[in-house]
Amino acid sequence: MVTIADVARAAGVSVATVSRVMNGSGSVAEPTVQVVQAAIERLNYIPNQQARNLRKNENRSILVLLPNITNIYYACVFDGINRRAQELGYNLFLCNTEGRDPQALIQETISSRRVDGAILLHISYNEDWLPRYARQLPIVQCCEYTGHGNVPHVTVDNYRAAFEATQYLIQLGHKRIGTISAANNNISTLQRMKGFRDAMAQAELPVPEGCVAYSDVDYSYPSSLKAARKILTQREPPSAVFCISDSVALATVVVAQEVGLQVPRDVSVIGFDDVMYTQMFHPYLTTVVQPCAELGSRAVDMLCGLITEGRLLEREVTLPHGFHIRESTCSAK
Repeated sequence: MVTIADVARAAGVSVATVSRVMNGSGSVAEPTVQVVQAAIERLNYIPNQQARNLRKNENRSILVLLPNITNIYYACVFDGINRRAQELGYNLFLCNTEGRDPQALIQETISSRRVDGAILLHISYNEDWLPRYARQLPIVQCCEYTGHGNVPHVTVDNYRAAFEATQYLIQLGHKRIGTISAANNNISTLQRMKGFRDAMAQAELPVPEGCVAYSDVDYSYPSSLKAARKILTQREPPSAVFCISDSVALATVVVAQEVGLQVPRDVSVIGFDDVMYTQMFHPYLTTVVQPCAELGSRAVDMLCGLITEGRLLEREVTLPHGFHIRESTCSAK
């Protein structure tokens, strides 16, 4: 097991200096701070003392940060978090980050010492601040994760899922296929778009600019309607649309009906997530299946390992996805 002495040796500094950098106490020159932090990340060091302190002063509480509780997908993931946390005897503090800075919330949480750890359901892939705070508070990323540092995460293979969904539409004979994504830098958004484009490229099918549209950052229903109208009201609308989420796909079905297109006869629609709304009205939605509750429960297990043992058995967990074929897709005319 890596010790603080190993970090000090790798960084060429004293153990006391490493301790001051980790605790944010004392005056340490910025170049030295960067060297120590690099050594900590390189060695995957998790301070044992932190784990011991947490065991002695446990709050039995976990902070959950999510962007929009009204989004049914996040609600389903949170349900898995809640059920597993109850089983393990942890209370939850739920914070909706919409319009708030998650970095400031994490910083405030560390200062207040009111929780033993945090689960993040939303973070942009290019955020670089999280590893710094993860050295002070056990943190697990669920669904989304940053490309910086080695903060643990649990997710699905968004690239493969999107590739397979698009490939299914191609196998149905569709050639003019559109997609509705989201205007954010989430890893899921980036991977799903790449999966869609790679499947189209493999089939040597073009992706016209008019066949690509974006909902807003949080996949809101009004922005999804607007994006669907952009695609479906052009002179030559696509015969199939791959949507980044079920809420976007349901909005696309609504717009199709508004403009006189029948789903799936005139336009096939695929969603992503398999939330309960997908079978509340016809046509039932063809969609990628995410194990939402399991994502949440696994995040709790990973976090509790950090809290109680100061260690992880798995740092990167990818759960299997599925695919449900229902009424919103059919062969191209």
